[in-house]
Amino acid sequence: MRALRWAGDAQRVRKLWWAAALVATGLAQVAVTVLADGKSVIERWTPALGLVVSVLGLLSTLTQSESGTGEGRGTDWLKGRADALAEVVQDMWAAEARLRRLQDPEPLPVRWSAVDAPLADHDENVRRGAEAHTALRSGQLSDARAAFLSVPSRRVVVLGQPGSGKTVLALSLTLELLAARQPGDAVPVVLPVGTWDAVREPLRVWTAARIAADFPALAAGVPGGGTLADALVAARLVLPVLDGFDELPEAQRTPAMRRLNAELDADSPLYLTSRTDAYAATVEACDVLTAAAVVELSPLRLTDAASYLTRTSRPRRMPDGRIGTAWSATLARLAAPGGPPEDALRQVLSRPLMVAMARAVHGDGGRDPGQLLDGRFRTAAQIEEHLLTAFVPAVFGDTSGSCRTTEDAQRWLGFLARHLRNRDTGQFAWWELQSAVPRIVRLLAPGALAACLSAVVAGAVMTLVAPHTMIDLWADGELYELVGNASGVVAGCVVGLAVLIDRTGRTSLRVLMAKAALAAATLGILIGVTAEPLYGASIADLGDAWLFRFLSGVLFGTAVSAVFAVAGVTACPAPLGLPWAGPTVARHVGVAALLVLSGVAILVMDPLSPAGGLWRASAAAVVACAAVVAVIRIRRRGPRGSRHRVPGREQVRRFCQGLVRGTAACLLVGLALGPAIGAVMGTVIEWRATRAGTVHTDAAALDARTGIRRATTGAWTFEAYPDGTKTARPAEPVRVVLMVNVRNPAQAWTYAPPGPGAACHAVDRRCSTALARVRFTTRDGIWHVRIAGHDARDLTLLSSLHPPAAWWFWQIGRWGLVENCVKGGIVSGLVLGLIGGCACGVYRWLDTPADLTRATSPPAGLRGDRLAVLTRGAAATVAGSAAGGLLLLTTPDRYGMHGMSLQMALVMGPLALSLSAYGRLTVARMWLGATGQLPWRLMAFLHEAHLRGVLRQSGARYEFRHLRLQECLAARAERGESEATAAGDTRWIR
Repeated sequence: MRALRWAGDAQRVRKLWWAAALVATGLAQVAVTVLADGKSVIERWTPALGLVVSVLGLLSTLTQSESGTGEGRGTDWLKGRADALAEVVQDMWAAEARLRRLQDPEPLPVRWSAVDAPLADHDENVRRGAEAHTALRSGQLSDARAAFLSVPSRRVVVLGQPGSGKTVLALSLTLELLAARQPGDAVPVVLPVGTWDAVREPLRVWTAARIAADFPALAAGVPGGGTLADALVAARLVLPVLDGFDELPEAQRTPAMRRLNAELDADSPLYLTSRTDAYAATVEACDVLTAAAVVELSPLRLTDAASYLTRTSRPRRMPDGRIGTAWSATLARLAAPGGPPEDALRQVLSRPLMVAMARAVHGDGGRDPGQLLDGRFRTAAQIEEHLLTAFVPAVFGDTSGSCRTTEDAQRWLGFLARHLRNRDTGQFAWWELQSAVPRIVRLLAPGALAACLSAVVAGAVMTLVAPHTMIDLWADGELYELVGNASGVVAGCVVGLAVLIDRTGRTSLRVLMAKAALAAATLGILIGVTAEPLYGASIADLGDAWLFRFLSGVLFGTAVSAVFAVAGVTACPAPLGLPWAGPTVARHVGVAALLVLSGVAILVMDPLSPAGGLWRASAAAVVACAAVVAVIRIRRRGPRGSRHRVPGREQVRRFCQGLVRGTAACLLVGLALGPAIGAVMGTVIEWRATRAGTVHTDAAALDARTGIRRATTGAWTFEAYPDGTKTARPAEPVRVVLMVNVRNPAQAWTYAPPGPGAACHAVDRRCSTALARVRFTTRDGIWHVRIAGHDARDLTLLSSLHPPAAWWFWQIGRWGLVENCVKGGIVSGLVLGLIGGCACGVYRWLDTPADLTRATSPPAGLRGDRLAVLTRGAAATVAGSAAGGLLLLTTPDRYGMHGMSLQMALVMGPLALSLSAYGRLTVARMWLGATGQLPWRLMAFLHEAHLRGVLRQSGARYEFRHLRLQECLAARAERGESEATAAGDTRWIR
């Protein structure tokens, strides 16, 4: 019944989305009808929009069976996924065992003995009807698998003191079980149980979520709902190895034990490690783990520790001529009766963790082990503190070929340890390091980075396509205004992303529209207040003031942020992968086809483009992005079977579904808010025009014979012709600065004295000052001034001469400003919907979790995410440019449609980059590197710390080798900061 109910809900959701798509299409057609200058535009747009929705609906319907049946995704398919997971887990923990040098020369002989009631369950429960078992009476590390399999219930609890070898025993058991595993068997997976919120999360939910977090490829969805990790857990293809029960907060341990007993099936296996005192207290307060055998690790024998330290030290000739090691004298003293120093060292060497520390510090590190008995350490705690503190300097002692020093490494690791302690966790992933950055930086930096990258991309395209563009902008005096607009885009992206995007990426459309409407209404009022008189009726040239340009940029940045909110971008993104795979030849053919089609499109459309330079700039962006895709596709390499392949039909379904839903949502948002913003803005501007005492066109005297409306105010004469042309001329000559382009004399500009300043000294500019009669004219938004035989573009002259004259050109009848602003809002909503919908389709298509199960290290996962993000950004730019090109070819350049289309297309790629896991890591690296808390080459340092044995890898995450080491480094970092604060030394103050 639940499955049928879910299917019905899914069908209703699909119907609602299709209804929304049809409504949005209808609104778009109404918008085109309102904006069209002729019937041809309507005839082209109406069938085009209907055809797009129909084709997408057909494709989505045809591919619907793909999601319903999967590709034979039954038990066999799940077992295949489990086999792949087993291979990865085995490779990962085998590498970890080598880094811990368990094979050099062999592991310490850790022993255990069985524990009976009251910590263990009744023997009858453990047997599960089988004969009595005797294998767990005693044993050692090499017997881990045999001992586990000898328990009929397959449930074992391993107890011990801190550093007694519980984690190493769990690692050894995992490797032995994997080595003997048959295809289709359950996969042992080590999970840090300290991250479980047992009060709120059921065991299976947490287990699946933890596996998906460690291996993000298993976060991929499966038919019927849920993730691949959920399916593996539900099919009992995962054997949980829960490490660190004692790391749960004390208040969580009793609920955790209750959940384990209540939610584990009778035949569910489990392996659990814990400190003895924590487990005993939980049993006392609650209950034992049902049907679990319990063993406790014994302290390491001195003879075993001595043998291990001797065998791991380099042989050398002693003063008496015998062959010994650096440990010989110290171990000889321990073998004989001694005082407190000897007793303390014997106690320390009874723990495997401390034996490994002693080997690293006083064996491999080159320090004299005799220091441990020279009287400076009187207790075991002092010796342990010494070994833990000296461990990092010992393993980082060899810094040849490295720019980092031992002190730097210790400071950086101390910061990481404190960060983990503050988060109350023992693990971190590279895509979660943004949590180490102050909240204000996390909120603002991604938007600022995206806007800055967009500005760089736009500037590069303009420089390559039109080398003189920047000079012209400077000469026009518009560069300052463009800087203001770019600053506004930065601010809009920053605020929009901070407000509209949450941690889950599942903000409802209603909440999104409410937030966007509040921001839009505020911006509409501010823009209306700051807009200056325009020299035409086009909202594209609404004003020239820096503040106006800034606020317009803020509005644009907020609109783009809304697109990414609709696309489902989250504030805490996970790494991505690429959905395709296939032979190298097929990839190259696809790349060649992409490049050829891009070139053909440019050749065909450029002569047809009504926007000239805008289209060339857009075309250059498309080709650049296609080149990026080509490089990524060709360079994509990996071991056999390493790609997380998504079937072609599934890719088509994803793209069509994302395109339809995204376009519908973006059109609804844009066409609902755009006209509202225009109405607010136009009303404010109309009120300002009335307050300025401007003569309205309708109020001017009409010449019935010629149809010309004429008005005179002061020394100015204003005329409005039937064809829409407006003129204004002063009665007396005025002093004008005329600047002419030497390369193109037809290109000229007029300024009020003293003129444009430095722009007059450009090599291709010539300026002259004259007292002349001028005539200002505008028609269809094209403005010029006739002076000295030149049709020039006026920049500052009219506003300085007579501000009401500027308002005269702005007026197009009573409430005409409001009408124009509303039309501009409709255009903006249409552009937002079409280009934003394309971006949403690309996001849905390439929303594939990274196959970190195949990544050999977190740096490899980072490289894969970077490739995927660059591909998605390039694809979003190509799709947005295609939609922008469609607008260029089918619509006139009214209300800034062409400029906004290009701007929207160019911003998609940089935003996709900055909002990804890689982009947010880049922000974190920049901040943490600039403040000295972590190195600039962060991933290289983490990888080195892992190789040197300070960190260990668990899935795609890092954690410190032991909780004791993390606590020691965190405490030392805190002491160092306190001492630095007292001494006025800022090196520790970050």
